[in-house]
Amino acid sequence: MATRITPMDIERQEFPRKMRGYEVEQVRMFLKSVAEEIERVNLENAELLEEAGELRMRVEAYAEREQTLQQTLVTAQNMSGEMRERARTEADLTVREARLVAERMLQQAQDQLARLESEMGRCKLERDLFERRLRAVIEEHLHLLEQRREDEARPADNVHVLHPRAVADAG
Repeated sequence: MATRITPMDIERQEFPRKMRGYEVEQVRMFLKSVAEEIERVNLENAELLEEAGELRMRVEAYAEREQTLQQTLVTAQNMSGEMRERARTEADLTVREARLVAERMLQQAQDQLARLESEMGRCKLERDLFERRLRAVIEEHLHLLEQRREDEARPADNVHVLHPRAVADAG
C-alpha cells in the first residue's frame, strides 16, 4: 500500500456486484461507519501528534533549562571555590601583615625598653656618683667641724684671754 487510505476513499469505494453478494446498503453503512471511525482516529492521531510535538518542545525546553541550571551550578561552584581561595589568600596576607606589624611593634617596644634600661642605668650611676660626692662633702664638713671643735677646745697660743675685771682695771 503505497498510498494512504482516507475516510473519503472508504466512503466512495465501490465494489462490483455479483449474485448472491452482500447486502449493498449494509456494506455502505459499514463502510460509512469505518470511514467515520478512521476519521475520528485520524483526528485523534493528529491531536496526539500535536500534543506529542508540544510535549517534545517542552521536554527540549526543560532540557535546555536543565543544561542552563547545570552550567549555572558549575559556574557557582567554580566561583565559590575561587572566592574561598581568594578569601584564604587574603586571610593569609592579613595574618602575615599582622605578624609583621606585631614584630615591628615588639621590636620597637624592646628597643624602647633597652633605651629605658640604659637610661635607668645611667641615672643610677649619676645617683651613685652624686651620693659619693655628697658623702665626701659631708665627710669633709664633718672633718672641718671636728677640727674646729678641737681648735676651740685648745687654747690659742697668741690669744690672751682677758677677764672682765682686768678689762675694767685697765681702763
